[in-house]
Amino acid sequence: MLVIESWPDPGVASAPRVRAASDPTILLDLTMTAIDVVVWGRNVPPAWQEELSVCTAQCEGFTLEGTFDQIIAALRDAKCRRQFPVFLMDDVEHTVALAATLAFSNKLVVSLEPLGAPGVPVPRNTAALEVCCCYGGAVSWENPGLPADAESTTTSVCALVFIPFSSDAEVPLCFAPAIENAFGLTILAYRDA
Repeated sequence: MLVIESWPDPGVASAPRVRAASDPTILLDLTMTAIDVVVWGRNVPPAWQEELSVCTAQCEGFTLEGTFDQIIAALRDAKCRRQFPVFLMDDVEHTVALAATLAFSNKLVVSLEPLGAPGVPVPRNTAALEVCCCYGGAVSWENPGLPADAESTTTSVCALVFIPFSSDAEVPLCFAPAIENAFGLTILAYRDA
């Protein structure tokens, strides 16, 4: 497995410590407390981008809050599913399940919003695990203090970005849509009380 690491010198820049790979075993790195961001640059079918680019439905965003079962039931609701491409809702459901499992969480907040212009900030919180994905684009963050050609980092299209609670870096994430019909997914998984 090829893993890309970014370990900036804290004396030079305040960039996050990142590990990224296209292999799903990269998710095991979430247990490392020295990691600020784990990126799973998964290989998604080209049909996803194609389907999003021709999507003509007026999709309204949503935010769901509740237990895992409540979130899954809401995602499976016909009214909700009808607004979005089938693959999108299926992937959101699978990503919610993955986030809940990795965080040992039954309390979640899930937000899926249509994106307009690039640079839409990703809402941040103090959840046990934050997960975000840009369907139809990428997730990016700034690395202030680095040379101009390294100031911004961008994931692959539809990559899943995981920020564990142990992260002490302030990572100002932004959605970077590449097509008109892009959507930003944010999942906050909280530790059960």
